[in-house]
Amino acid sequence: MWMLYPLFQKCRALLCQRRSQVIRFYFLLYGTTFFLVLPLLCLDLRHSVYYFRLKSSNQEGIRLQRENDQRLAKTQQIIQMYAESLSKSNKSTPLLHSENIDVGITVVTVSRNRRYKGGYQPRHLTQGLGRLVDLINTSNTELKYGIFLCNVDGDPDSYHEAKSLNSTFTTFQKFKEKQTKFVDIFEKEKLDYIYCIEETLKRNASNVFMIEDDSYPHYDLFIVLEKVLKYDKQKEKLKTNNVTFIKFYHPERLLGYISLEMERLPELIAFGAVFGTVLTVLVMFCLFKESDQNVQLLWLLNVIYFSLLALAIGRVNLIELRRFSAHMYQFTQSPSCCTQAMLFPQDGAMSMVKHLKEVTCKTGYGKDTALEEIRRRGHYKALMVQPNLFIHTGLFSTVRQRMVNPYLLGK
Repeated sequence: MWMLYPLFQKCRALLCQRRSQVIRFYFLLYGTTFFLVLPLLCLDLRHSVYYFRLKSSNQEGIRLQRENDQRLAKTQQIIQMYAESLSKSNKSTPLLHSENIDVGITVVTVSRNRRYKGGYQPRHLTQGLGRLVDLINTSNTELKYGIFLCNVDGDPDSYHEAKSLNSTFTTFQKFKEKQTKFVDIFEKEKLDYIYCIEETLKRNASNVFMIEDDSYPHYDLFIVLEKVLKYDKQKEKLKTNNVTFIKFYHPERLLGYISLEMERLPELIAFGAVFGTVLTVLVMFCLFKESDQNVQLLWLLNVIYFSLLALAIGRVNLIELRRFSAHMYQFTQSPSCCTQAMLFPQDGAMSMVKHLKEVTCKTGYGKDTALEEIRRRGHYKALMVQPNLFIHTGLFSTVRQRMVNPYLLGK
């Protein structure tokens, strides 16, 4: 036995040496990644853990205003060209219809122009409508669309931007003259929403797409929308469909892995497990192929590495990779917050209108909360498409009657 002792000592020393190689490798991998590479790459990447607000809110507001002006310059030309084509043909272009449509796109609007300091004219409504017209005319769409403007401003005569678009777009105008009696602002918002949905349904729309006027569409909106509707129809054939609404926007600050949404944590773990397994195979075959290292331990270290990597970069940034193809967009259960862009199938729209009329909204109980409560109480399904297909551009909140922090808006 004493002759085997030196051999045992050599084997032990060799294993310790290889173990120390593994420790050094992962120490170098973690340290280089999280303290050198990512800080350099993600310093200006919003929603990453390395993003610091080095600029003031005023500077961020100036940046957003500059981007706003660039969008407005493009969309104004599109609106003008569209209006000219209407005047020449005396009717809507073939790709837009006024009734018996597959999707009625209704842009709900109130004036924000008179709220900005210094008389700045953001003209969100013009931007959104121009973008929608451009996308419909340039996308390879198969469905029949109608674009409607729903003006719910309490002083319609002073809302010059909406008035200038009345001759170009079919307009639903809730008030004919200035209102002197007002209900609670949250209840008004709910009543306005009901009015706009009902007016769209009168056009015999199979789907009602409600968009708030400060929501700017992404370039692949209609490609993804038609994929969603085709999927919806397939589910209907199987008689398993009970979708009441589908959200196409959710605030980016609420899309991270650290969330109350049930699917986020499994998604993080799955990301770490998939890429961790790949790295484990590479490490075993390329670096430590002659060692007797614990594979489970290596796999765990790699899973933790990629999970931390995902958290550091931020889920919002990672899901942007899904824009590579319309087939890669993700369906999840809809969270309760926010109504910037929502698609209602005809039956779902009528159901929601019926139930919304039975509740009263107030501070702390807005229409988004009411919709979620109705959905939950009635056991309806509601979905959300990710990544976002709209950018939130408005710096003035019409419900809270104040300017919002520019860092809370989209990119």
